[in-house]
Amino acid sequence: MKALGPRQAAVLEHLAAHPDLTAGELARAFGVKASLYKQLGRLEQLGRIAGVPAWDPAQGRRVTRWHVAPPGMAPRPAPEPVPARAGQASGRDRLSRRARRAGSRGLVVRPGMEAPSLRVVIAAAPDFPGAACATADPDLFFPPDGESAAAQRRRVAKARAICTGCPIRRRCYEAADARGEPWGIWGGVDFDERRRQRRKAS
Repeated sequence: MKALGPRQAAVLEHLAAHPDLTAGELARAFGVKASLYKQLGRLEQLGRIAGVPAWDPAQGRRVTRWHVAPPGMAPRPAPEPVPARAGQASGRDRLSRRARRAGSRGLVVRPGMEAPSLRVVIAAAPDFPGAACATADPDLFFPPDGESAAAQRRRVAKARAICTGCPIRRRCYEAADARGEPWGIWGGVDFDERRRQRRKAS
């Protein structure tokens, strides 16, 4: 039998002494605000506890009350894996975003074609000769898919540091503004943030 973690063992011991508690009542008994559903679900999978649906008049809804499983109870089957369609949909969404961004820069993306990564496009064709970003990592100047807020702050700070000493910083910004760039760092300005601020103000 698989060994239990400390919290799972404590939950099992508490249920042996105090059966038929809900997940919320268990959490209060342990003095925690976080849900204990993860531990309860794992214990149920192992066949160590069982949940019984019951009507709770105080809450006005059905709840699950937990108790120690009787000896010989079969473990609950493991949940089925997430269908492949979910991952495929995520991939399609990513490609669709990339196509829209490519279109915003005037790149033609025909049906059935995968849009190019704009980070590659920016690296291969800098807007101005002599730009400080020409030899920099293009990933710094364009947001990747799924970027966290903390990673975005670090990336933007590094990009702006490069733009600070650029001899054509103003021309870069003005050209990007005239083109209506919706994304990226141009002339030290984060066009993503500028777009979000304009959307809030409108």
